[in-house]
Amino acid sequence: MASKIGVAVMAATCYPETQKKVQEELDMLIGKNRPPTFANQDILPQTMVFVLESFRWQPVTFGVFPHKPTRDIIWNNYCIPKGVSVIGNVWSVGRDPAVFPDPETFNPQWWITAGGTLRDDIQSYPFGFSQRVCPGQHIVTASMYINTALTLWAFRLCEDEKEKIDTLAFTESANAHPMPFKVLFEPRLGGWDTVKEAFEVYGM
Repeated sequence: MASKIGVAVMAATCYPETQKKVQEELDMLIGKNRPPTFANQDILPQTMVFVLESFRWQPVTFGVFPHKPTRDIIWNNYCIPKGVSVIGNVWSVGRDPAVFPDPETFNPQWWITAGGTLRDDIQSYPFGFSQRVCPGQHIVTASMYINTALTLWAFRLCEDEKEKIDTLAFTESANAHPMPFKVLFEPRLGGWDTVKEAFEVYGM
């Protein structure tokens, strides 16, 4: 979870135009007098596509748990033998040029229709595939939504000109984490005390 939050913060900082889209939506639909809540998730598509794109852009793991077919399967003229381990490559799926023409760029608009709704013809696979998908996917997605919504509602994230962020700097591990990077948090609500008061009023 911490890795995914770190990726979202990195993306918002390095791609300020995407951060601005989320903040414009929050200002218009939520306002600045109260923070967003879980109940607002369905009316904040720009926030949700930001989350989906953060899952795709820098997945914290290249693949998912292995699966084993119970019988020989022929797929695209390939034979996948019974009992062989098959690992879905999440990183590669998220870089399909037919769906994501410039995959190294963080672009949440790939996930939204011209009418402003989430696309139903593409899927996000950070939690695995088929019937053995991670059972915690809904908790993680909801947590990412509320973290993203609250952070971008309260703050403007800026890159330190003296310490540029390396978006390719991740730990070399099965569950990769962004290497430490510096971000400037600027309150959007008038000051730190205003932000603190708003969160305390709503028990956050």
